[in-house]
Amino acid sequence: MRLLPAISAMLLAGCAVAPPQSDIMLRLAPGSLGRELALQQRMTVSSHGRTEQLDLAIESDEDSVRLAVMDFGQTVMRLEWDGQALKESRATGWPAFITPERVLSDLQLVHWPLESIRPGLPTGWSVDDEAGTRVVRARGEVAIRIRHSGTDNAELEHLAAKYRVRLEPWPRSAP
Repeated sequence: MRLLPAISAMLLAGCAVAPPQSDIMLRLAPGSLGRELALQQRMTVSSHGRTEQLDLAIESDEDSVRLAVMDFGQTVMRLEWDGQALKESRATGWPAFITPERVLSDLQLVHWPLESIRPGLPTGWSVDDEAGTRVVRARGEVAIRIRHSGTDNAELEHLAAKYRVRLEPWPRSAP
């Protein structure tokens, strides 16, 4: 819980100040992933010169997306998306501006296939794979880059909101 103030200043902090034309909030159906997903990941968030880490447990199936965010083994936020309603619970002190909508949107940008993302984008937005990097554009300008490096490793860079999220398997497997 001691990291909550630092995380609140960083985690997706730029989203609160990003101009609306520079941001998207995906709401893709859980089943549009096309497979079941169960991951434990370490999330490293960098924004405004600070870096923090949290652990994630992510599950998705045909019916819902479920996420738990943990700090020092304690669950500090949960969300569940069933394609209709987004439910959340947060630990006391978790800042209101770190929205489950942003977390869900970023997860879907990273994990969902391009064919599922494209129909969910607003007018004037596009997403393509360019030499192994997923590039999201707003009116032709690069807004978000996502690089996948190996299974379940990804880095999302939100240029307009000025934050970066790195996802890695956690716990790390032995060499």
